[in-house]
Amino acid sequence: MKYVILFLGIGLLAACAPNGEREEDEEKDIEIENGEVTKEPVEENVYRDFLDNLREMCGQSFAGEAVFHEEDATDFIDQELVMTFARCEDDKIHIPLRVGENRSRTWMLEMKDDKLTLKHDHRHEDGTPEDLTMYGGVATDEGTAWSQLFPADEETAEMLPEASTNVWNMVLHPDREEFEYILHRHGNLRFHAVFDLSTPVDED
Repeated sequence: MKYVILFLGIGLLAACAPNGEREEDEEKDIEIENGEVTKEPVEENVYRDFLDNLREMCGQSFAGEAVFHEEDATDFIDQELVMTFARCEDDKIHIPLRVGENRSRTWMLEMKDDKLTLKHDHRHEDGTPEDLTMYGGVATDEGTAWSQLFPADEETAEMLPEASTNVWNMVLHPDREEFEYILHRHGNLRFHAVFDLSTPVDED
């Protein structure tokens, strides 16, 4: 599968294909000339705009599902996913992710040195960090107020050499009906989850 270019605009991803992957929408705010991608300029505050859009869902939880995962990702097979916008501050949003009964995961979006970072915080039930935790990346300059790309940072590459080519993509649809979390490795789709934002759910 070719490396996924950042999806922009409404209709970021098409309906789920039979193999679980979603086909790319034809409408993108990019142009390709002579094999080179031409992108629109990035707005100065695009990272904060992205956080501001997510912040509107603070205090709410939303259910989702993995529409694609690699065969070895057994933790996600037939499991309900629930994300909660639990901690919202000016420079950070923390989103715990429940996978079935497993509550070990939290997505941490934070502004650091005028850049937006994504970290994956994994903890045991007693709150102590797991051995594999705090991996992630720094957003590129290709993002918008609705979508951000996070290539793996150096810390992640040292911690998990096999994840050095990871690229995480978080997408909030402008109609605020869906949120998508997508992971590519070596240019291939590794994981894709879609959350329904139209109806909040109760989450203890």
